[in-house]
Amino acid sequence: MNFKLEHLLIELELYLQKPEVRASRGELERLISDDFMEFTATGCRFGKAEVLARLPDERAPYIETSHFEVRELKAGLCQVFYRAKLKKAGNNITSFSMRSSIWRNHQEVWQMVFHQGTPCKPF
Repeated sequence: MNFKLEHLLIELELYLQKPEVRASRGELERLISDDFMEFTATGCRFGKAEVLARLPDERAPYIETSHFEVRELKAGLCQVFYRAKLKKAGNNITSFSMRSSIWRNHQEVWQMVFHQGTPCKPF
């Protein structure tokens, strides 16, 4: 795995977690693929339209991430794994999950095509 590519994909993952990015419809449009699909930690399924409809108006949670791993599935397609501690705005409950995202290079821009958060025991 190319270190520069690995670093870029981790940075993109962290960038999408920033409150100002989550609130930016333009940035979400650019970084989320039209065929995006997400399975949430609560078992819901969302596509890009649902993400664009809900995320910009949602109060961003506090997210702490660690243990990143990146693997190249094939040229222009990579998977990012990591652990996440999440605390929703206005709530003192911390949830823990294992996260996985698939990123695809589309016209020189890396876009997320899949994301899943699976609940796990506290770490």
